[in-house]
Amino acid sequence: MSIVWRLATFGCGIALLGLAALNLAYRDGLLQWQPLTLVPEMRAPIGIASGGILLLAGLSVLSGIRRSIGLRLASFWIGLWVLALHLPIWIATGGGIPGLLGVAECAGIAIGLTAATVSNHRYLRLLSAGLGTCMLVYGLSHFAYAKFTAQMVPAWLPARLALAYLTGTIHVAAGVLLVVGAAPIIAAAIEAAMMLSFVLLVHLPGVASAPTSRLQWTMLFIALLLTSSVAQLAARWASIGPAKSA
Repeated sequence: MSIVWRLATFGCGIALLGLAALNLAYRDGLLQWQPLTLVPEMRAPIGIASGGILLLAGLSVLSGIRRSIGLRLASFWIGLWVLALHLPIWIATGGGIPGLLGVAECAGIAIGLTAATVSNHRYLRLLSAGLGTCMLVYGLSHFAYAKFTAQMVPAWLPARLALAYLTGTIHVAAGVLLVVGAAPIIAAAIEAAMMLSFVLLVHLPGVASAPTSRLQWTMLFIALLLTSSVAQLAARWASIGPAKSA
């Protein structure tokens, strides 16, 4: 799993630097993943501050200098988006799956990055359960918006709607395993592999087809960070060992 950990760490660092560059280039939030609709007058200051924080975190993760501090900094900052941005908007709009998905994606990233820095078994189990809960939301969104999800599946793949349901089912199955504490390495590894397929088959081609699109670049780096966060969890469980995680 050391190779998985190295790749996950590299992907995490690249994603953080990419998001930092978007913050700084546009002097704004990261679209729906960092919504600043409740504080429009603060878009530029928050965007610049966020870019600086993510830049420091990304450099720390990639260089290995105080890597755990970089991971915790990114986790804290992205977790703050959940509490200060996503939850207030979700409550103000009366709930719903779209807003809940925003909560779950950012919370899942924050949890995965935190998990990469801990070795306490009970704490790791709690983090796994939290990330598993986020995966349940990912899966629910696939079922609730199956036709939209199918449109994101590459056109050359057959049975796109069936694939939307299949990936939703995998999200749910992996999430349930993590919530109940069963086979966490397998559950996280399968989830990370599926998310990596989204990066390779959906988001990289999206950027290639629209290289100046702010949305495509943001989706790519968020997807890469989601993938890396789950892979970090799998690698952390593997480093502890199955006997201790049982």
